[in-house]
Amino acid sequence: MNNVLVENAEELLSHNKEYEKTLYEIKEENPGIKKSNFGGGWHSEDITNLESFTSLKLYIECIVERKKILDNFKFHSMWGNINPPGAWNENHHHSGLALSGCYYIKTNISCGDLLIEIDDDYLVPPKTCSFIPEDGMMLLFSSEYYHSVNKNLSKEDRISIAFNLS
Repeated sequence: MNNVLVENAEELLSHNKEYEKTLYEIKEENPGIKKSNFGGGWHSEDITNLESFTSLKLYIECIVERKKILDNFKFHSMWGNINPPGAWNENHHHSGLALSGCYYIKTNISCGDLLIEIDDDYLVPPKTCSFIPEDGMMLLFSSEYYHSVNKNLSKEDRISIAFNLS
């Protein structure tokens, strides 16, 4: 894989309402956990084994296998993010894992770009790439890359599902 893979996951768009509904239901019952989320952003506990997200997991597996990104892999974790207006995610990485990714369920203009620092060569300064999220967009990148999400400047929640593979 060359740095960051961006996929237009059109096949998953029909599942977005169900994903969104399920995440809001989980949020009602669970305050979530604090990771890189700030400004009121919600980060669910692990949702890897929830049946509601089977279609997403199968799609991710298909992409990784079809693009020959990893030979042997398994889901290490998967979580939902609901970032209301004013929320953001601090710069962080997922050390010790193989691949990280994000699937966007609900986005809008100015909801916060994803910034990924491409750092493959210690002789060259990292290059920061900015990705404007769109409904149905999926990104895959090395878990070692630092990444963050800009503040949601829109009037609506930004909803995504992030994951790590090992």
